Amino acid sequence: MEPVYEILKEHCDCRLFVPQTADLVMDPFGYQPLRKLIAELVDFRPHVVLAGENIRPLHLRTYMPQALFVHTRHGLASKGGAYEAASAADFACVTSPYMRQWYLDAGAQPRRDFWVVGYPQMDPLFGTEPLPLRFALTPGKRVILYAPTFQASLSSARLLGARTVELLRGQRRDVSVIIKPHPLIGNLFPQWVEEWRRLAEGDPDVHLVEDTHDDVMPYLQAADVLVTDVSSVALEFLATKRPMVLITSPHRDEEQYVDSNGLEWRWRDMGHEIFDVEQLPAAVGYALDHPSGGRERREHYHDLLFGDLADGLAAKRIADNVMALADRTVPDWWMSLGSRVGSIAINSANWKGRIRTWRALG
Repeated sequence: MEPVYEILKEHCDCRLFVPQTADLVMDPFGYQPLRKLIAELVDFRPHVVLAGENIRPLHLRTYMPQALFVHTRHGLASKGGAYEAASAADFACVTSPYMRQWYLDAGAQPRRDFWVVGYPQMDPLFGTEPLPLRFALTPGKRVILYAPTFQASLSSARLLGARTVELLRGQRRDVSVIIKPHPLIGNLFPQWVEEWRRLAEGDPDVHLVEDTHDDVMPYLQAADVLVTDVSSVALEFLATKRPMVLITSPHRDEEQYVDSNGLEWRWRDMGHEIFDVEQLPAAVGYALDHPSGGRERREHYHDLLFGDLADGLAAKRIADNVMALADRTVPDWWMSLGSRVGSIAINSANWKGRIRTWRALG
């Protein structure tokens, strides 16, 4: 939600509510940290809440029944309760007309309406400017990005283990490998991060993104091939129309939150799906050597997912809708915005006022 915040803060008196990262170790889905901020949010008496986390419209409405809720979606995959969150909201942001219909077919209907606006998190990827990396890549070498999800029963990290680089790279030495863990992996499975750190030490062509909360967009832009499992990054990588390899875990049935109707499962042919990690070197090698293979399918899914809104202006469209909503409300209108890691509260009675931010003490 930062891109939306950056636009709105020029017009609003804002407050930022952020749970401590340490709290997420105890509760990775944010319920407990959020409770610690409820009192402050309630005292602020928000009229509108923009919530980027799938569970928040459901969770927060109990405490703020007077507020309007706008669901902005965290991630493009559906394994996090997106349908329920959209139905609990007054307005739900979707990326395209196709996705609006997808929600309706799934029985998800916001209380008022959908906003077909694109996906603000991806605005930088649809731009033309190069996005900065935290490390230098070897010139002339193609890039394999490995970005696994965090759920142990679904994550390929559990399968690759100490052989991660070996299986990704095979015998090739004309590639660089970037390992970008899901933000929750650092908290839930620090042993995986430690293993990847060990693999990257001393190898100039293996890079671990140490800050698991780092924005994935620069790494998606840099990658020639993506390797993942059921992470939302697979859907986000469709923006590039480049090849990907999708690893399906044999432990899938252990996961109780699998939505077999979700895009991450229905669109497995957007990449080369494998069920045995021993197939990974050959699958990655083929993707590197034949980048146009399967491109028509990727372009088809790209168009369904993003429509004609792959223009880098999603954040502006949301901000415009929010300000239009503000214009239709009473003068002492209150508004708060939420992102995956926090909430921003805005007092529109001082529509040109100052911005105040602070980090919650947990």
